Amino acid sequence: MRRLLTIISLTLVTFFAKAQKIEYFNDLMSDMYNFAIYEPAGYDPVNSTDMPVVMFLHGRSMSIGLDGYRYGTIESIKKEFDILKGQPALVVEPNAKGGEGWGSVKLHKVYEFLKAHYAFDHDKFYVIGMSMGGWGTLNYVNKYPDEVAACVGICGGCDAKSPCGLNKVPTWIIHAADDETTDVACSDRVVEAMKACGSTNLLKYSRLESGGHSLINYFQIHSLYEWLFKHSRTNRRFDTSIDFVNNHDYPRYWSGGKGPSVYITASELAKIQARTPRQKGSAPIASNSGNSSSTAKPTSSTKPSSSSSSSTSSSSKPATTKKPVSTANTAKPIASTKPANSSSAKQNSATVKPITSSGKGIYIVKQGDTLKKIARKHKIKYKKLLQINHFTKYRKIKPGDKIKVA
Repeated sequence: MRRLLTIISLTLVTFFAKAQKIEYFNDLMSDMYNFAIYEPAGYDPVNSTDMPVVMFLHGRSMSIGLDGYRYGTIESIKKEFDILKGQPALVVEPNAKGGEGWGSVKLHKVYEFLKAHYAFDHDKFYVIGMSMGGWGTLNYVNKYPDEVAACVGICGGCDAKSPCGLNKVPTWIIHAADDETTDVACSDRVVEAMKACGSTNLLKYSRLESGGHSLINYFQIHSLYEWLFKHSRTNRRFDTSIDFVNNHDYPRYWSGGKGPSVYITASELAKIQARTPRQKGSAPIASNSGNSSSTAKPTSSTKPSSSSSSSTSSSSKPATTKKPVSTANTAKPIASTKPANSSSAKQNSATVKPITSSGKGIYIVKQGDTLKKIARKHKIKYKKLLQINHFTKYRKIKPGDKIKVA
């Protein structure tokens, strides 16, 4: 009987270790951004050296903490969009706090942490982002071009006067001429500056006639990622076989689910930091991955705080002068243990009374509300409401959500 229980336990450990999951690193390391990592089913953090990595950078209005609403790659996976199809990949999403902006050096620390403790194909590291994340993408790739296989910068720009580093990397820049938040001239300037650096045979600029500042649908389609994965650091060329801007596939749902959300504690972080993934081409390491988060339950019952989306700034550049809020050192465990997809209304029910509005231009969703009802109530066009909130028509709302209405 004892042997049977042991076999069952080992089987369960193996099953959970191979299941897809999302790990959240909140306030554990003061010298880098908070971040989330999506691990596909079957991923081994020590031996999976053939796994590509996508880093997604969010915009300014999403600078509200890891428990806030996101519209990027991990959010698309959580909504069960079949964006990766037959090609599994690691996805890392750093999180910049309000007013912090994206700093390339601080982002690079996230990449170095990933490189030190997670096995992946170092020749297949990709960076994508929109709005402030578009700026962050082009700034980062310009500074670290030798590490990136390809990048996509949407509705952004670049701070460098001579962004010659971008000329070394397959770069796809996308911007709409009617963007009222970040002027299309910001991307125009980057393209002209890249031309001054020399050959732009690794550049594609999609200057759209319309679309405004809400182009988040690109992160929900498979062909963007399919285009990324066509590239490698060892073969510097721009693949022209896929045009996800003019001929993209429509979002497809799948039944695989998002997998569990795991909030990393200080003790689990120590185990992750203690492991050393093997390099591609070396012999597999026959050892435990060292990450107890695949089976361990969260240690604290404290729920993550609910955050609301901050207003989108009219500035085209991300703020970089304001220092980030100080974070805890590596010895401090986080308080968040509730999965990020919990209802914000449920999280606050013990301490906050239901309200219908909060602050200028913010509406709190009530039972029975729809986006169209909210638009009519506040005399705003439905499409405009979607645009200022970075929503798609597929966006679902629930009581307690905060919606920008002005």
